[in-house]
Amino acid sequence: MHLESQNIDRSKDDKGMNIMGISMPVYLILTLSITLAVWLDVTPHNMLTGFVFALSWGGLLSWLGTRSKKFDLAGGPSLLCLFVPTTLLFFGIIPDHFDRLARLFLTGVIGYIDFFIAALISGSILSMNRNILVKAGTRYAVPLAGGVILALSLTGFLGSISSYGLRESLREVAIPVMAGGIGAGAIPIAQMYTMHDPGETAWLSILLPAAVLANLLSILFAALLSVLGQKRDRFFKNFSGQGALMQEGSTEFDLKEDPGSKIGQFTDMGLGLILAGALFTFGSLISRLFFPMIHAYAWTILAAIILKLMNILPSRLEKGAKEWYGLISVIGVPTILVVTSLAVIEMHVIVQVFADPVYVMLVTFCTIVAMLSAGFIGLLVKMNFVEAAITAGLCMANMGGSGDIATLGAARRMNLMPFAQISSRLGGALMLFIASVMAPWLVFAI
Repeated sequence: MHLESQNIDRSKDDKGMNIMGISMPVYLILTLSITLAVWLDVTPHNMLTGFVFALSWGGLLSWLGTRSKKFDLAGGPSLLCLFVPTTLLFFGIIPDHFDRLARLFLTGVIGYIDFFIAALISGSILSMNRNILVKAGTRYAVPLAGGVILALSLTGFLGSISSYGLRESLREVAIPVMAGGIGAGAIPIAQMYTMHDPGETAWLSILLPAAVLANLLSILFAALLSVLGQKRDRFFKNFSGQGALMQEGSTEFDLKEDPGSKIGQFTDMGLGLILAGALFTFGSLISRLFFPMIHAYAWTILAAIILKLMNILPSRLEKGAKEWYGLISVIGVPTILVVTSLAVIEMHVIVQVFADPVYVMLVTFCTIVAMLSAGFIGLLVKMNFVEAAITAGLCMANMGGSGDIATLGAARRMNLMPFAQISSRLGGALMLFIASVMAPWLVFAI
């Protein structure tokens, strides 16, 4: 999906010293005050304390991640939010009760993760342009789905004949790579695995390296395709459309967004919150009563897609979902990354995973398969190889959001952003559904 590394208020003054719209000294005073209270453990462990602590840290770390343009495009804000807090905890620089607060806030009684994922699912799907979805969906789904199927199956096969194993390569490499990110990919998938794992394995720490490495590889491969794609028929006919997704003579999709009406009312956000909660409640109900082995997130996704395609929701509700989604994408992403860093990530597991050369090889192989299969399958539905490989392949394997920007920027094809968004949103939703269905088998007998 597409929220990774969306930064909190990227607007800057001339010196770039504003954080979330206020001067850095003022922001630091607020953050230090909140941190000191949490450090002394004199605050109640509730929604307010957990949220303001995580948001203040998330805002600061996201801002630091934007100081370098290259680091920013490579997912710098998300990477700092994910790895700085857990590193401080690992080395004992901050006390253990930071971890307890984060756990209670994220997955404990407060359960912020469900609050976040519900907004993510409903908003990302319902805020899409239905015309683009209907017109482009059928044809574009062919290389996208083909890339996913081949990436999963071939990576699983390679894992089965190597020392890694079939289930392990699917569970820890192919699925997190193709899920397209962290906040909307690795985190909910880790939740799904945990539901079926009584041993409470450190799933997120295992999944994170795949998402991070695949994002970097996607950017590098996009730059390579950009160079190779300077000649239209370099290796074969329709190798590159030089920025055009469809082959010459084919009807290009109309990608103009609906102008829509101006939104921003507080009541719209309230409606969006209600709708997100209703969809998640429905998903939980179906999961609990009829299909307990399939996570509630999967049914929430399916319900949102059906509502969008049927076009039966009042426009006010869809606008509300978009507004609520917009708010959560700004303040929710860094917030959940910070608490996830403190509560879930284990640094020693990440170091161990990255040190495995077979693991690194499988992640690289999965990313290449996604790219090549999407490109070649795209040729069958009259798309150009390079553009299909980038949008339906690499934009599935990157971290969404800033990953899409960096990938298309490296390929010099920013005009393809609507298709990258389809990959990040619907492709990411598809991967969550697949992960939910496969999770019982993937984590069986761990």
